[in-house]
Amino acid sequence: MKITVRQDENAAEIEITVTCPRMTAEIADILAQISLIGNTVTGTKDGETCFVPLSEILYFEAVEDRVFFYTDAAVYETVSRLYQLEEKLTDTPFARISKSTIANLRRMRSITSQPHSRLCATMANGERLIVSRQYMNSVKQKLGVK
Repeated sequence: MKITVRQDENAAEIEITVTCPRMTAEIADILAQISLIGNTVTGTKDGETCFVPLSEILYFEAVEDRVFFYTDAAVYETVSRLYQLEEKLTDTPFARISKSTIANLRRMRSITSQPHSRLCATMANGERLIVSRQYMNSVKQKLGVK
């Protein structure tokens, strides 16, 4: 892999161009990681508004009419709806794993098969999430497993 950085004082914003003979899983992974840089989600915790980097978020979960997101250290509430987050996270390593949960696939430690065609995802903090049948094939594809 060759990396070239060109400085241009007249550039209005950072532009990243990837030139490759064909798209591979490795390139897709690199692009997904780049998409996380600088992206944050606004959440509240103990009455304080916080801006949390996407790379620190383990998963988002809808509970009744509220949406929470979880990091290694804390739980935050966001005003965004789950469908809005799913749209925002389209080109990132996040994926819908159930009707009420969107998980950061890069923060998954492992997955194991469960009865009734489901998966159990163990997150980086040891917490376990169920991947429902409806989303199982999509998640496996994004993770590159059969």
